[in-house]
Amino acid sequence: MKKIKNILFICCCFFTFYAQAQSGWTREAKGFYVQASAAHFSSNNYYTTEGRLADQGSTFNTSALLIYGEYGISDRFTAIVDLPLVRLNSFSTTETVGGVGNIQLGVKYKLLKSFPLSLQVALDIPTNDGSNFAQSKTANAFGDFDEINLPISDGEFNVWTTLAASHGFKNGKTYASAFSSVNFRTEDFSNQFQAGVELGHLFFDKLYLIGKLKIQERLSSENNVQSGSFLFGEGTTFTNYGITTMYKVTDHFNVVAQYSDYAGFLVDRKNIYDGGTFSLGVSFEY
Repeated sequence: MKKIKNILFICCCFFTFYAQAQSGWTREAKGFYVQASAAHFSSNNYYTTEGRLADQGSTFNTSALLIYGEYGISDRFTAIVDLPLVRLNSFSTTETVGGVGNIQLGVKYKLLKSFPLSLQVALDIPTNDGSNFAQSKTANAFGDFDEINLPISDGEFNVWTTLAASHGFKNGKTYASAFSSVNFRTEDFSNQFQAGVELGHLFFDKLYLIGKLKIQERLSSENNVQSGSFLFGEGTTFTNYGITTMYKVTDHFNVVAQYSDYAGFLVDRKNIYDGGTFSLGVSFEY
């Protein structure tokens, strides 16, 4: 069962803004997991707030260095921190701007002793007011350089509440998980709902392979979808799928590679750039 738990923990740091995995397991008391990842996303396929694929003349790029950690306060309580140390945003027509992304602090509680069912509450802490302007590379017809806001933080607090359940199969190498989450947002942003499933298996006692599928919907709100940068996530909906591989170099040290992408076969893509995210990292657990 410990092998199954380890599979879940390596999935918990994914670069895309919406791809964090969830499980019903918690860390053992005083056990910890730390992962450092570098990731990149690039796309010129933007879906509007109405779900229409827009004709974009430039490509959006974002890269990040991420640190994720878990610590077992007890066998049923796990503390979680998710820190984007550096995030860089740009269009192909602008300069690159960067900064520290939203910091997430959370705690997960195992609800049942006999079955891996957990409740997690996490607070997203903004690192700035949502303003981070990038200047265009060339002047416009009037000789001025335009500016566009490419925020690193959305400038508002979020509270994620997640219920997750997991099951480890008798072979000791396969697991399945399902979860649902609600993101309670402030500053008049609409709340969000997510749900997802994932399936993982250990091959050759060294290589973990994990597939995952997730959706995001906008919960009903009296407010209209706010104007402004798509990076605020307002009115953003999607279907997200991904695959993670982890190779165990030693019992405690791992190499992790991840890929995720968007689709519209369950939930339409709205207010989002559609493309693949690639991530490579290392992790240590004990």
